[in-house]
Amino acid sequence: MFSILLKKKNILMKSLLLSATILIFCTLLKGQNNGNDGITSGKITFEEKIKLEIKLEGDASQFANMLPKERKAEKILLFNSESTLFEDGVNVSEDMTSGGHGEGVVVRITGSGQNKIYTDLKANKVIDQKDFMNRMFIVEKEIPEANWKVTGNQKEILGYTCMEAVKQDTAGNKTIVWFTPAINIKSGPSGLGNLPGMILEADINNGSRSYTAKSVESLSLRDIKIEKPKDGKKVTESEYKTIVAEKMKEMGMEQGAAGSGSTQMHIIIKQ
Repeated sequence: MFSILLKKKNILMKSLLLSATILIFCTLLKGQNNGNDGITSGKITFEEKIKLEIKLEGDASQFANMLPKERKAEKILLFNSESTLFEDGVNVSEDMTSGGHGEGVVVRITGSGQNKIYTDLKANKVIDQKDFMNRMFIVEKEIPEANWKVTGNQKEILGYTCMEAVKQDTAGNKTIVWFTPAINIKSGPSGLGNLPGMILEADINNGSRSYTAKSVESLSLRDIKIEKPKDGKKVTESEYKTIVAEKMKEMGMEQGAAGSGSTQMHIIIKQ
Protein backbone atom coordinates (compact mmCIF):
# COMPACT_ATOMS: atom_id res chain seq x y z
CA MET A 1 0.00 0.00 0.00
CA PHE A 2 2.86 2.36 0.91
CA SER A 3 4.59 1.74 -2.47
CA ILE A 4 1.35 2.48 -4.36
CA LEU A 5 0.86 5.76 -2.47
CA LEU A 6 4.50 6.70 -3.10
CA LYS A 7 4.13 6.00 -6.84
CA LYS A 8 0.97 8.14 -7.02
CA LYS A 9 2.78 10.93 -5.17
CA ASN A 10 5.67 10.83 -7.65
CA ILE A 11 3.28 10.99 -10.62
CA LEU A 12 1.46 13.94 -9.04
CA MET A 13 4.73 15.78 -8.37
CA LYS A 14 5.86 15.27 -12.00
CA SER A 15 2.51 16.59 -13.30
CA LEU A 16 2.69 19.64 -11.05
CA LEU A 17 6.30 20.32 -12.07
CA LEU A 18 5.40 20.09 -15.77
CA SER A 19 2.40 22.38 -15.32
CA ALA A 20 4.51 24.90 -13.39
CA THR A 21 7.24 24.84 -16.06
CA ILE A 22 4.75 25.54 -18.85
CA LEU A 23 2.98 28.24 -16.80
CA ILE A 24 6.25 30.07 -16.11
CA PHE A 25 7.27 29.72 -19.76
CA CYS A 26 3.95 31.12 -21.02
CA THR A 27 4.26 34.06 -18.61
CA LEU A 28 7.74 34.84 -19.91
CA LEU A 29 6.49 34.67 -23.48
CA LYS A 30 4.21 37.67 -22.95
CA GLY A 31 7.22 39.92 -22.72
CA GLN A 32 9.41 38.20 -25.29
CA ASN A 33 7.48 37.73 -28.52
CA ASN A 34 6.92 41.42 -29.36
CA GLY A 35 3.40 41.06 -30.68
CA ASN A 36 3.79 37.60 -32.23
CA ASP A 37 1.47 36.05 -29.68
CA GLY A 38 -2.29 36.03 -30.09
CA ILE A 39 -2.41 34.31 -33.52
CA THR A 40 -5.53 32.12 -33.68
CA SER A 41 -5.72 31.43 -37.43
CA GLY A 42 -3.22 31.45 -40.23
CA LYS A 43 -0.76 29.58 -42.42
CA ILE A 44 2.63 28.02 -41.68
CA THR A 45 5.00 26.98 -44.47
CA PHE A 46 7.30 24.07 -43.59
CA GLU A 47 10.26 22.51 -45.33
CA GLU A 48 10.10 18.72 -45.22
CA LYS A 49 13.28 16.65 -45.51
CA ILE A 50 13.22 12.88 -46.02
CA LYS A 51 16.36 10.77 -45.96
CA LEU A 52 16.56 8.45 -48.97
CA GLU A 53 18.08 5.01 -48.56
CA ILE A 54 18.30 3.37 -51.98
CA LYS A 55 19.94 -0.05 -52.18
CA LEU A 56 21.54 -1.07 -55.46
CA GLU A 57 22.99 -4.51 -56.09
CA GLY A 58 25.34 -6.03 -58.66
CA ASP A 59 26.58 -3.78 -61.48
CA ALA A 60 24.16 -1.05 -60.42
CA SER A 61 26.00 -0.53 -57.09
CA GLN A 62 28.60 1.64 -58.89
CA PHE A 63 25.95 4.36 -59.15
CA ALA A 64 25.17 4.47 -55.41
CA ASN A 65 27.21 7.63 -54.77
CA MET A 66 25.43 9.43 -57.63
CA LEU A 67 21.99 9.13 -56.04
CA PRO A 68 20.45 11.90 -53.88
CA LYS A 69 20.67 11.44 -50.12
CA GLU A 70 17.49 13.35 -49.27
CA ARG A 71 14.31 14.80 -50.71
CA LYS A 72 12.98 18.26 -49.87
CA ALA A 73 9.45 19.50 -50.28
CA GLU A 74 7.27 22.40 -49.21
CA LYS A 75 4.36 21.66 -46.87
CA ILE A 76 1.55 23.95 -45.76
CA LEU A 77 -0.34 23.94 -42.46
CA LEU A 78 -3.58 25.95 -42.35
CA PHE A 79 -5.01 26.40 -38.87
CA ASN A 80 -7.69 27.96 -36.71
CA SER A 81 -8.93 27.30 -33.19
CA GLU A 82 -11.14 24.38 -34.31
CA SER A 83 -9.21 22.52 -37.02
CA THR A 84 -6.00 22.27 -39.06
CA LEU A 85 -5.14 21.02 -42.55
CA PHE A 86 -1.63 19.82 -43.46
CA GLU A 87 -1.05 19.40 -47.20
CA ASP A 88 1.55 19.53 -49.95
CA GLY A 89 2.72 22.93 -51.10
CA VAL A 90 5.02 23.38 -54.07
CA ASN A 91 6.80 20.02 -54.16
CA VAL A 92 10.41 19.92 -55.22
CA SER A 93 10.79 17.64 -58.23
CA GLU A 94 14.30 16.53 -58.96
CA ASP A 95 15.85 15.14 -62.11
CA MET A 96 19.42 14.25 -61.27
CA THR A 97 21.71 12.89 -63.96
CA SER A 98 25.27 11.66 -63.55
CA GLY A 99 27.68 10.37 -66.16
CA GLY A 100 28.31 11.48 -69.71
CA HIS A 101 27.80 10.52 -73.34
CA GLY A 102 24.47 8.86 -72.60
CA GLU A 103 25.82 6.84 -69.71
CA GLY A 104 24.95 7.21 -66.05
CA VAL A 105 21.95 7.27 -63.76
CA VAL A 106 18.81 9.37 -63.89
CA VAL A 107 16.76 9.78 -60.71
CA ARG A 108 13.38 11.46 -60.75
CA ILE A 109 11.68 12.17 -57.43
CA THR A 110 8.18 13.59 -57.31
CA GLY A 111 5.51 14.18 -54.69
CA SER A 112 1.97 12.95 -55.26
CA GLY A 113 0.33 16.22 -54.21
CA GLN A 114 -2.73 14.37 -52.88
CA ASN A 115 -1.82 13.62 -49.27
CA LYS A 116 -3.67 15.65 -46.63
CA ILE A 117 -4.06 15.44 -42.86
CA TYR A 118 -7.12 17.11 -41.37
CA THR A 119 -7.29 17.47 -37.59
CA ASP A 120 -10.57 18.22 -35.84
CA LEU A 121 -9.37 19.78 -32.58
CA LYS A 122 -12.89 19.93 -31.11
CA ALA A 123 -13.89 16.33 -31.89
CA ASN A 124 -10.35 15.04 -31.15
CA LYS A 125 -10.14 13.25 -34.54
CA VAL A 126 -7.73 13.00 -37.47
CA ILE A 127 -8.77 12.34 -41.09
CA ASP A 128 -5.78 11.25 -43.16
CA GLN A 129 -6.05 11.23 -46.97
CA LYS A 130 -3.35 8.96 -48.41
CA ASP A 131 -2.31 8.46 -52.02
CA PHE A 132 -0.68 5.04 -52.33
CA MET A 133 0.21 3.59 -55.73
CA ASN A 134 -2.31 5.93 -57.40
CA ARG A 135 -5.08 4.70 -55.08
CA MET A 136 -6.73 7.09 -52.65
CA PHE A 137 -7.58 6.10 -49.07
CA ILE A 138 -9.24 7.89 -46.16
CA VAL A 139 -8.09 6.84 -42.68
CA GLU A 140 -9.96 8.28 -39.69
CA LYS A 141 -8.65 7.90 -36.13
CA GLU A 142 -8.57 9.52 -32.71
CA ILE A 143 -5.85 12.06 -31.93
CA PRO A 144 -3.10 10.07 -30.16
CA GLU A 145 -2.63 10.55 -26.43
CA ALA A 146 -0.13 13.18 -25.34
CA ASN A 147 2.83 11.06 -24.27
CA TRP A 148 5.24 13.97 -24.57
CA LYS A 149 7.98 14.81 -22.10
CA VAL A 150 8.74 18.54 -21.99
CA THR A 151 12.49 18.85 -21.37
CA GLY A 152 12.69 22.52 -20.40
CA ASN A 153 15.14 23.31 -23.23
CA GLN A 154 14.33 26.47 -25.20
CA LYS A 155 15.28 28.08 -28.50
CA GLU A 156 13.95 30.71 -30.88
CA ILE A 157 12.32 29.89 -34.24
CA LEU A 158 11.13 32.72 -36.51
CA GLY A 159 11.02 35.06 -33.52
CA TYR A 160 8.96 32.67 -31.39
CA THR A 161 10.39 31.27 -28.17
CA CYS A 162 9.90 27.48 -28.31
CA MET A 163 10.11 24.61 -25.85
CA GLU A 164 11.44 21.15 -26.58
CA ALA A 165 9.29 18.02 -26.14
CA VAL A 166 10.24 14.39 -26.75
CA LYS A 167 8.36 11.11 -27.12
CA GLN A 168 9.19 7.55 -28.14
CA ASP A 169 6.84 4.93 -29.62
CA THR A 170 6.72 1.20 -28.92
CA ALA A 171 8.98 0.52 -31.93
CA GLY A 172 11.68 2.74 -30.43
CA ASN A 173 11.26 5.61 -32.90
CA LYS A 174 12.03 8.94 -31.23
CA THR A 175 10.33 12.23 -32.09
CA ILE A 176 11.72 15.58 -30.96
CA VAL A 177 9.66 18.73 -31.47
CA TRP A 178 9.85 22.43 -30.63
CA PHE A 179 6.52 24.12 -29.86
CA THR A 180 5.47 27.65 -28.95
CA PRO A 181 2.52 28.49 -26.64
CA ALA A 182 2.51 31.92 -28.37
CA ILE A 183 0.39 30.21 -31.04
CA ASN A 184 -2.15 28.49 -28.80
CA ILE A 185 -3.12 25.71 -31.22
CA LYS A 186 -2.39 22.09 -30.22
CA SER A 187 -1.16 21.04 -33.65
CA GLY A 188 1.82 20.84 -35.97
CA PRO A 189 3.18 19.26 -39.16
CA SER A 190 2.32 15.72 -40.29
CA GLY A 191 -0.40 15.20 -37.67
CA LEU A 192 1.89 15.92 -34.73
CA GLY A 193 0.41 17.87 -31.85
CA ASN A 194 -1.40 17.54 -28.53
CA LEU A 195 1.01 19.97 -26.86
CA PRO A 196 0.15 23.36 -25.30
CA GLY A 197 1.17 25.26 -28.45
CA MET A 198 2.02 25.04 -32.14
CA ILE A 199 4.93 22.83 -33.26
CA LEU A 200 7.36 24.77 -35.48
CA GLU A 201 10.08 22.14 -35.80
CA ALA A 202 10.12 18.33 -35.68
CA ASP A 203 12.71 15.59 -36.03
CA ILE A 204 11.41 12.05 -36.48
CA ASN A 205 13.59 8.99 -35.94
CA ASN A 206 16.97 10.75 -35.89
CA GLY A 207 16.43 12.80 -39.03
CA SER A 208 14.71 10.17 -41.15
CA ARG A 209 12.02 12.81 -41.61
CA SER A 210 12.09 16.40 -40.40
CA TYR A 211 10.00 19.57 -40.61
CA THR A 212 11.17 23.16 -40.15
CA ALA A 213 8.88 26.19 -40.23
CA LYS A 214 10.01 28.76 -42.82
CA SER A 215 7.24 31.32 -42.36
CA VAL A 216 4.22 32.01 -40.16
CA GLU A 217 1.35 34.16 -41.44
CA SER A 218 -1.56 35.44 -39.38
CA LEU A 219 -4.71 35.27 -41.55
CA SER A 220 -8.36 35.96 -40.86
CA LEU A 221 -10.83 33.08 -40.94
CA ARG A 222 -12.26 34.27 -44.27
CA ASP A 223 -8.81 34.12 -45.87
CA ILE A 224 -8.15 30.44 -45.14
CA LYS A 225 -10.08 27.42 -46.35
CA ILE A 226 -9.94 24.26 -44.24
CA GLU A 227 -11.99 21.36 -45.59
CA LYS A 228 -12.18 17.70 -44.61
CA PRO A 229 -10.59 15.36 -47.20
CA LYS A 230 -13.27 13.29 -48.94
CA ASP A 231 -11.57 11.57 -51.87
CA GLY A 232 -10.68 7.93 -51.32
CA LYS A 233 -11.81 4.60 -49.96
CA LYS A 234 -12.52 4.66 -46.21
CA VAL A 235 -10.40 2.11 -44.34
CA THR A 236 -9.15 1.66 -40.80
CA GLU A 237 -5.50 2.32 -39.97
CA SER A 238 -4.82 -1.42 -39.61
CA GLU A 239 -6.51 -2.14 -42.95
CA TYR A 240 -4.38 0.49 -44.67
CA LYS A 241 -1.16 -0.93 -43.18
CA THR A 242 -2.17 -4.39 -44.41
CA ILE A 243 -2.80 -3.07 -47.93
CA VAL A 244 0.61 -1.38 -47.99
CA ALA A 245 2.43 -4.43 -46.58
CA GLU A 246 0.83 -6.77 -49.11
CA LYS A 247 1.68 -4.49 -52.04
CA MET A 248 5.27 -4.08 -50.87
CA LYS A 249 5.62 -7.86 -50.57
CA GLU A 250 4.11 -8.33 -54.02
CA MET A 251 6.67 -5.93 -55.48
CA GLY A 252 9.54 -7.52 -53.57
CA MET A 253 10.18 -4.34 -51.57
CA GLU A 254 10.71 -3.70 -47.89
CA GLN A 255 7.96 -1.72 -46.21
CA GLY A 256 9.25 1.69 -45.15
CA ALA A 257 8.78 5.28 -46.21
CA ALA A 258 6.75 4.12 -49.20
CA GLY A 259 3.93 3.43 -46.79
CA SER A 260 3.24 7.13 -46.57
CA GLY A 261 2.57 7.32 -50.26
CA SER A 262 4.10 10.78 -50.42
CA THR A 263 7.25 10.00 -52.37
CA GLN A 264 7.73 8.22 -55.66
CA MET A 265 11.16 7.43 -57.10
CA HIS A 266 11.91 6.44 -60.67
CA ILE A 267 15.46 5.21 -61.22
CA ILE A 268 16.78 4.63 -64.74
CA ILE A 269 20.27 3.22 -65.08
CA LYS A 270 21.90 3.64 -68.49
CA GLN A 271 24.67 1.26 -69.41
